[in-house]
Amino acid sequence: MSLNAMFPRAQPLAGTAPAHRTQVFWTAVVAGLEAIVIVACAYGAFLAYSASVYGVVFFRTDYALASIAMGALYVGLCVADNQYDLLGQEWNEHSRSRGGATIVLSFVILLAIGYATNSLDGYSRGTFFAQLVATLLGQIAIRAVLWQVIDHVRLNAQWRRESMAVLVMPGARDVGDIRARLAIRQEHVVRWIDFPSVSDRINGSASLEVQLSEIRSECRALPIDAVLVLFGADNMDVVSHTVEALSELPVRIQLLPVELTDLMRHSRVGSYGHLRVLELFCGPCSLRDRFLKRTFDIVIATSMILVLWPLFVVVAILIKLDSRGPVLFQQARLGFNNEPIRVLKFRSMTTFDDAHDEFRQAVRNDPRVTGIGRVLRQTNIDELPQLLNVLRGEMSIVGPRPHAIAHNRMFADHIRKMFRRHNVKPGITGWAQVNGLRGETDTFEKMRKRIEHDLYYVDNWSFFFDIKILIMTVISRRAHTNAY
Repeated sequence: MSLNAMFPRAQPLAGTAPAHRTQVFWTAVVAGLEAIVIVACAYGAFLAYSASVYGVVFFRTDYALASIAMGALYVGLCVADNQYDLLGQEWNEHSRSRGGATIVLSFVILLAIGYATNSLDGYSRGTFFAQLVATLLGQIAIRAVLWQVIDHVRLNAQWRRESMAVLVMPGARDVGDIRARLAIRQEHVVRWIDFPSVSDRINGSASLEVQLSEIRSECRALPIDAVLVLFGADNMDVVSHTVEALSELPVRIQLLPVELTDLMRHSRVGSYGHLRVLELFCGPCSLRDRFLKRTFDIVIATSMILVLWPLFVVVAILIKLDSRGPVLFQQARLGFNNEPIRVLKFRSMTTFDDAHDEFRQAVRNDPRVTGIGRVLRQTNIDELPQLLNVLRGEMSIVGPRPHAIAHNRMFADHIRKMFRRHNVKPGITGWAQVNGLRGETDTFEKMRKRIEHDLYYVDNWSFFFDIKILIMTVISRRAHTNAY
């Protein structure tokens, strides 16, 4: 067999010397800095609370020890959760949400230990909550900064990364994109091996065994840390036999089906009973995620209704004074799993026809929009009755905006994966809307961009992503673009 020349290695930046620090070094840096920030925030919160409430700042050994215990417990839980694997999924995709949850869990554990040991006497509850808030904010900030730093370090080859050999199996097509991605990420690929074609007869094939023996010898001589096996749907028996042969190497064997790379971009390894399976992300899939999102929806919707009910009354009176008709109207939309729902809105038009064949989207200077309706639409107040849809479980605070059924039919045959946006509940606000993609979608391009943003939300959902979108809805000017 023939082995290709060495894969082009990334060169250091001009004017810099190659670094030899390992992943262990950077992991220690990340863990150490986070521990320092947690301890400093916890004790700083105690000092600030004492100064503001009691008017005096003093040293307390028990609070200092509790702050140190908080930092140590937090780091220990992060290690147990594999959050400091800087090449793993927990760091690269879920580090910020997992880190915040770890802070809360650390405080719960410390509170339980303090209660069990009867050591909470004299520990101020106000200080406890101040420390919880301060450390949570500090952790979110330092994790966000360190995530960017580590990504920069990897991209600029400032650590000695794991070396990799890439083995392309027969039948693997279009691997050029994978090769380009590895080059862009500056992965340390020391061999790129194109496995030659083999006969259909695997068992007892002398040529196959010779080829595998040469590959094993080559990998041992390098040495390498991992073998990435690229394969397609053909010759799966060869792939299985090759993986079994490579298992003799003390390296990590990584499998990548090249025909599923786009789908795997938003996937994770899960389990079904005792089987390990590949799960494709579809928004908040796990029980924890669904519980977290539903709790968030109920708390936000209930709080907003309790605070804004006087506004609801004023808006209802203004609508009745401005034009004839009901205060609210309902429109049929598609919700989660394409189930039809009735979406509530404050009426902002003089007439509205929900007939599928006569659907007309609001346009700029639409004569149907009433005087008060124009203000309601520009300020998004007309959407507030959908808080009731949220409490009924039909909608979420954040999610893809629901389209009229007729509107979906207009584009369904032209935009691929359009209905995948219904893998989550529709929302009062969404990622597309805060990026200025709201209002009239009279062209294919406008709808395509909106769908792209909706699918990005579905594939990248997280609790903190919801919070970010909610904040942007309030403060971003783009969230109100094309509101008419």
